[in-house]
Amino acid sequence: MDDRIRTAIDESMAEVSALTGQEIYLVEEVVRGGGRTIELTVDTDRGIIIDQCAKLSRKIRARLEAHEDELMFASGDFDLLVSSPGIGEPIREKRQYVRHLGRLIRISFMDDEKQKQEIDGRLLQAAVGEEAEPFIVFEPVMQGKKKRKADVPPMTMRLADIVKAVVQTEL
Repeated sequence: MDDRIRTAIDESMAEVSALTGQEIYLVEEVVRGGGRTIELTVDTDRGIIIDQCAKLSRKIRARLEAHEDELMFASGDFDLLVSSPGIGEPIREKRQYVRHLGRLIRISFMDDEKQKQEIDGRLLQAAVGEEAEPFIVFEPVMQGKKKRKADVPPMTMRLADIVKAVVQTEL
């Protein structure tokens, strides 16, 4: 991604974060069509709402259009999509674990024999700061129609050992 586009995104996220009082962070970026389509997935530690996505989209678009003659889409023809992480999407950014404390998650990981395993559990703690190796603590639940606690104490897992974690919907 062009550095000027990255700067427009970063400056816009900082501006909307200041306006809303919640730090917006980038979860995922996808650039397609030779850079003419930019898809951003963003979040906050408390969850992002559509209004924040719309404000961010307008700010980024305004910055990009102000410099369109310098950028690769000089014709002004580009698509910008700004959205929140969808239900059932994997956790991609470690900060997302904090947002989902108390929620049921399905964790895929590699065991000691390098076999892929899955476990469902209620997320109890997320230590994702920069000062130590990030980890989560979760309470395993039994699989089935009624998710109930398994007779297993809470488990700790390093984020480096997690292949995929997906927040589960509970009805």
